[in-house]
Amino acid sequence: MLQIRWHGHSCFEITNEVTLVTDPHDGKSIGIHAPNVTGDIILVSHDHYDHNSVKSVEKEGSKVITDTRKRNISNVEIKGIESFHDECCGEKRGSNIIYKFTMENITFCHMGDLGHDLDEDTVSVIVSVYSP
Repeated sequence: MLQIRWHGHSCFEITNEVTLVTDPHDGKSIGIHAPNVTGDIILVSHDHYDHNSVKSVEKEGSKVITDTRKRNISNVEIKGIESFHDECCGEKRGSNIIYKFTMENITFCHMGDLGHDLDEDTVSVIVSVYSP
């Protein structure tokens, strides 16, 4: 059975036989509890302290994903889509990765720390990136 748990901010835990964690934080630096989970797969949307605290959730053998390459890890289909962390094409705060992934025939779209409205081209890419 698929379980979804929110650990605050942009950090989610999606679990079946595999545990996937998105944008881990350490809790302390943003004033909330740290995630109490270890991930088999850890998705990091960008390299800011409140989204990239891999050490808070990793274990031996964790697969840390920080790019847009399409892949399949333990029957989890994952693809990243480039986006920005601000409305100025990343000039202020850099890039962001939107992750689309499928577990147990359910497709998720984690926006990371998206800083702009999605344009039609990006929406088309999100919708067209592999069909589970």
